[in-house]
Amino acid sequence: MKNIICILFLFSLVSNQSFAEESEGCYRPLGPPLKNSFSFNILGTGSYIGFSYERLIKQRLNLEVGFGLVGVGAGVTIYPFGIDPYGGISPYIGIKTTFNTMGSGGEKNMTYIPIGITYFTDKKMAFGIDFGPSYQTNFSPFGKVTEETAATFPNAQISIYGNLKISYRF
Repeated sequence: MKNIICILFLFSLVSNQSFAEESEGCYRPLGPPLKNSFSFNILGTGSYIGFSYERLIKQRLNLEVGFGLVGVGAGVTIYPFGIDPYGGISPYIGIKTTFNTMGSGGEKNMTYIPIGITYFTDKKMAFGIDFGPSYQTNFSPFGKVTEETAATFPNAQISIYGNLKISYRF
């Protein structure tokens, strides 16, 4: 009886090892993880339309600095389940802030909590989308300033903000 159990145990180890090996068609070379990226953003840390630089500090922590047509911003993103830097979908949450100033006047600061997903490809690209609650402080009005409008500033409002991002990773 002991011999049969030992033979079954060895057979199961050998069969598990053969299933674990990758086939020729599924081979994916794994180099070092791609920790940096440049992104084109609509909304997000780069104000309305802009660019950002991101750095993956740890498997679950990403730092971001952005600039755009009318503002600058920064943020922290946390991937609670980690990411596969070689490809896959990863949900995230974070905190991001942006400061905007318009040519016609008007300055505001927007801080929001993004809740979203990023799709990492194995071809050095990533695509992300997020939405979340935001707190916006308006420091001055846009356009022509009258005494009536100037008296209502600064003011604050709570709204929804988001980001659409296309990234090149390196």
